[in-house]
Amino acid sequence: MCDREKIFVSRFVDAFLTGCAAGAVSSATVPSTAAPLPGTAETAGTPQPAGTAEAAATPAPTADAVQPPQGLVETGAAVLDYDEIRLLRYSRELQSYPEVEYYTMCKDGKWGLMRSDGSEVLPCRAPEPLFECGLGNRHWHDYTNGLSWEAADALRKEYARQLQACGDGVICDGHDGDGYLEFVYLQEHTVSIYSGSLGPGEFSAPTEDDLLRYSGSANGPVPTCGGTIHRESDDWYYFVSDGQYAYRYKDGTAANDSIYTAADFFFDAPLAPAQRDGKWVYLDTAGREVTEPCYDSVYAPDYYTEEPLVYRRAAPLLNGYAPVSRDGKFGLLDSTGAEFVPCAYDGLVWDGGTAWVRLGDDWHEYSIPGVTKPDPLDDLPESIVAPDTRPTRTDIVFFSVDTAGERLNVRTGPGLEYDILDKLSDSAQVRLYGALSTAPGWALVKYGRKFGWVSQDFLVLGC
Repeated sequence: MCDREKIFVSRFVDAFLTGCAAGAVSSATVPSTAAPLPGTAETAGTPQPAGTAEAAATPAPTADAVQPPQGLVETGAAVLDYDEIRLLRYSRELQSYPEVEYYTMCKDGKWGLMRSDGSEVLPCRAPEPLFECGLGNRHWHDYTNGLSWEAADALRKEYARQLQACGDGVICDGHDGDGYLEFVYLQEHTVSIYSGSLGPGEFSAPTEDDLLRYSGSANGPVPTCGGTIHRESDDWYYFVSDGQYAYRYKDGTAANDSIYTAADFFFDAPLAPAQRDGKWVYLDTAGREVTEPCYDSVYAPDYYTEEPLVYRRAAPLLNGYAPVSRDGKFGLLDSTGAEFVPCAYDGLVWDGGTAWVRLGDDWHEYSIPGVTKPDPLDDLPESIVAPDTRPTRTDIVFFSVDTAGERLNVRTGPGLEYDILDKLSDSAQVRLYGALSTAPGWALVKYGRKFGWVSQDFLVLGC
């Protein structure tokens, strides 16, 4: 159990609205170029079905890969000297937008945790890439692998207060309890949602809200898998997947004729990756394959193989772009299926606003002109009072609710005079988004997909 600290107005203003200091690595700069690149969003044609010349992957350039990528602009961030930087593994079915405020990075065969701005959170000492607990809340797994119980416990205690003070979560013990959710195609030729936690789960008919969340449309296609059902009780079942996926609409109609061995959701993105013939292909929301099946997995190590660091997932589109890899080289795919940055670099990660690209032995940060990360407060309803201050870090601090068994009121604004929207139970997790300088003691939080104001007196650093 992590130590907890009450959050008071002074700590709130000083620590969380100003953020923790970012660590610098080096200050070397990189010349930039803005020369147009063939196949960019401005020049790419209409996406074509797989198998056509237009859908083939963009050929890798012959230029030296230590040259800055065309179409990107340097940010002036410190240069990093890690051997690898990778997207964290996460539960895609439970998170529409992955935890891209962090990456796992490697130096001399050991892995650590960094913020997407390049500052170190956990130094490189783990034998495998770190990942976030399926339950979320910034519980970092695998950092204590290879240590005795005593050494692992001491390491967790060493970093517990440091991580909490900056809102970076905790080092997590391995545990059970993760949830699951998938769309299945049942014997009666209907699409259903199978969900639960650990053991047997239950089936439900997808609603329009479900389809809107997972496919971006109330009548969009979702990846469904076939399999067999074993009844556990009247309401609970074991579903055993056959490992075959097809994109289908709510009525069971297939979006295309292909069968995949892995498939991803669209959420609100125009493309989603799916795997066939051992490679990843990107599809649009009409089921058309807009690239060839030519891409390799870029994150989420496969722990069921004895080979070292075999990855098993392709990256989703984040704010219109996805890091991709083929033939051991990395690039950046755009929303048309064209390689905005050709696969010519030894490493590339993307958080929806900036890219870290490996040039030679170092990593350099670049941006795409006109592309910025979405503001999380863009979804703030007009009925909720907007804050005038917020955390300066792009990532949002996690908190828990501590009400000694009572339920905490969530209001439309910062004060008792505002209407009650909801009530949060003890130990509920919320994200802190900001405050009003004219209403000290209140914080705007997000819980699930909802916003509201709560009293700071009942917030503690989340574990």
